[in-house]
Amino acid sequence: MKNITLLTLFVGACAFITSAYAEVSGNIGVTSNYFWRGQTQTEDGSAVSGGLDYAGEGYYAGVWASNTSFGGVAGEEFDFYIGTEINGFDVGYISYMYPTGGGDFEEFYAGTSFSGVDIFVAYNPDSEETFTSLSYGIDVTETLGATFTYGTASDSDLDFLQLDLSYDDLTVSIVDLEGLDYKVAASYGWSF
Repeated sequence: MKNITLLTLFVGACAFITSAYAEVSGNIGVTSNYFWRGQTQTEDGSAVSGGLDYAGEGYYAGVWASNTSFGGVAGEEFDFYIGTEINGFDVGYISYMYPTGGGDFEEFYAGTSFSGVDIFVAYNPDSEETFTSLSYGIDVTETLGATFTYGTASDSDLDFLQLDLSYDDLTVSIVDLEGLDYKVAASYGWSF
């Protein structure tokens, strides 16, 4: 039922946004390890992902998918999201769906930037967990960028630090989960 409601919301949002202001874009990516909030989603294996975004006058909606692996079971993840900007804040809703293994959940989120620092907060109404992250990016050279991210979840006591070094469409990520486990991943993405 939740999936039908979400798809109805997504289609309705796309219909609401007039085609005169609409822009459709897409992305495809490959990575040696799919990290999400400091944790591997592929048991340290590789992943292929892709998504489509629809942006209109003040609104956006999209879908994104990737392969996953949890507990030795290969599966997939589908994310559906919709959002808008209100007084300098990016606010929205996202649904994470895992058809193979279950564990679907949803979040409401808000993000903004202040003095170059990106602030992001997500709230899961089912678990009542809040996730917060702070990111700061700098241009090292004209072609090399670095982004530092700190993230924490309210109920799981999981903290992580991540450094992303980007050169054009190539990104190398170094993730430190709880100060105990450093992992590195290389990712390449294309936008169209």
